[in-house]
Amino acid sequence: MYFSDDTIESVRTASDVVDVVGEYVHLKKRGTNYFGLCPFHSENTPSFSVNPEMGIYKCFGCGAGGDVFQFVMQVEGLSFPEALRTLGEKAGVELPEESDAGGEHLAESESVYSALRFAARFFHHELTRTDVGKGALAYLRDRGFSQATITTFGLGYAPGGWDALLTAAAGQHVSADVLEKAGLVIERKGRSGHYDRFRGRLIFPILSHVGKVLGFGGRILDPSSDEPKYINSPETLVYNKSRVLYGLFQAKHALRKEEEAILVEGYTDVIALHQAGVQRAVASGGTSLTRDQVRLLSRYARRIVLVFDADAAGAGAAKRGIDVVLSEGLAVYVVELPSGEDPASYARRGDAALSRFLADHRSDFVTFLHELGRRDGRLATPEGEAENMHAILEAVARIPDPLMQETYLRRAGDVLGVPEGRLRQVLEGLLPTKSSDSPRRSRAGSPSERPPDGGASSRRHARTPSGSTALPEEKTLIRLMLEHGSSMVEFILGNTSLEEYTPGAVRSTVERFVSQYEHGTVDPSPFLEGAFGVDVQELVAEVVVIRHEPSENWERKQRIAVPKFDEDPYETAASAMTYLKLDRIEEAIDAKKQEQFEAGSRGDDERDLQTEIIELKKLQAQIRRQEFLEDE
Repeated sequence: MYFSDDTIESVRTASDVVDVVGEYVHLKKRGTNYFGLCPFHSENTPSFSVNPEMGIYKCFGCGAGGDVFQFVMQVEGLSFPEALRTLGEKAGVELPEESDAGGEHLAESESVYSALRFAARFFHHELTRTDVGKGALAYLRDRGFSQATITTFGLGYAPGGWDALLTAAAGQHVSADVLEKAGLVIERKGRSGHYDRFRGRLIFPILSHVGKVLGFGGRILDPSSDEPKYINSPETLVYNKSRVLYGLFQAKHALRKEEEAILVEGYTDVIALHQAGVQRAVASGGTSLTRDQVRLLSRYARRIVLVFDADAAGAGAAKRGIDVVLSEGLAVYVVELPSGEDPASYARRGDAALSRFLADHRSDFVTFLHELGRRDGRLATPEGEAENMHAILEAVARIPDPLMQETYLRRAGDVLGVPEGRLRQVLEGLLPTKSSDSPRRSRAGSPSERPPDGGASSRRHARTPSGSTALPEEKTLIRLMLEHGSSMVEFILGNTSLEEYTPGAVRSTVERFVSQYEHGTVDPSPFLEGAFGVDVQELVAEVVVIRHEPSENWERKQRIAVPKFDEDPYETAASAMTYLKLDRIEEAIDAKKQEQFEAGSRGDDERDLQTEIIELKKLQAQIRRQEFLEDE
């Protein structure tokens, strides 16, 4: 499907890049920019930067960069139309719906998303606006759920017939084939048609962290039915249950604020906690907690509190959850519920009672595992006690952050009553060697990766971590042309030649400035939007995200004035051009000296080369005096 430039610009304007990136990355403000751990590669020290003024992002570790559309495309693996629709829905910008003709050109996944959106609206309407849904609505009201909560979670009802959704979808030109791909209908035996997957069930829409409908959970309401109490959507093109957390879309702001997640087991647990004021609750959605789910939570929280039933199944789930959370570098605590209780029952007693219970009954994982061993009777024998110690130390060994590991080793010594030195000997034998399978990131690590500072350390020919070969002065000149338009392009390119710029992305960028200038206007937008290619886009993103102030070395070593960007942009440009030309002259002199050395080694006449070097030295002095600017 094609969208007009006006539509694209409306979505861009309505989409704050900090808010969008903040859905995926825990950002902290430093100066005018925001920094966080890059979502596209593994790192311990934040090198991922977002510039709200320019509406772009840049990672100085892996080189990823672009605008808000490029970010969503890259992080979600979407096409441009899919990213546009995702951002449009989030920002409340109305986009044209798919028609029969347009649907033929949509990506298959976008057709599935469209069917899921339709189904969510249909189920919610059946619950809240029809007589068919009155029984399901009464069920929810009896359990204390308000209309606001029902709306917030988009709850719905699937009528009990075999083809209610099928029929409604056909009326909106949503085909049965697409519904099947979305997991909403099932093909009949003999391929004689389809029937609805969800029938006579309360519906819980499962959303992505950006609010896209991915699938559904359904609870049977008829107590006499012999069907499973809960069923869920199958995995589809867009739904992978191991990478989704129920309630995350509604919880993410509270998660970011509290930096803590409450992980419960069921859909209604999440909803009940949310309504009671504990809005940082999420559920793993019918699957054991996975590393992908914990990685998703790590974008928002530093701690995870596992809430489980105090039975064998709950204890086993808690132990598995502890291992997964610790492996991903987050802190983990456990709250066990008394027999016959669930989070929803505590939530109905009010926010204060629930918060007090969660605070009073949480245990760190060392204490929990030790208490679990005592209840299981393992501490009654020496071999059982040793086994329990090993289980605790194996959990500590999963922690990727050495400082956190050290803290929990001391905690284990206190709880177990064993000297820390003895435990350390055992722990060292359990620690894995570093490999490519090591955890993606830890929350505290050595500062091994840092953004470039654009100063003296970025001397000539130094590469940025992204592999760019742009010199600091070239970045300065590009930024000035972006910020000051045609007059600055005329000034800079009237005093430099294309051959002076580094081949590749730098020279391509300058060539685009020349082309724009010749056509009468200089517009930064195509550079930032990727119209001139990914290399140019990433270079420009890097240049505008981090302000490469002219290095003080220019004045100290080359006697070149060092105005700041905001003082006199034309003086800044003159200084940058001077330094660029001096770099090129130094390269030429070095090359001639090498030729002179080789000529002398062969016994050839060196006088012509000596003369050329002298002329280059004279030119070097003229450039240092900025005589090239006086030729105008």
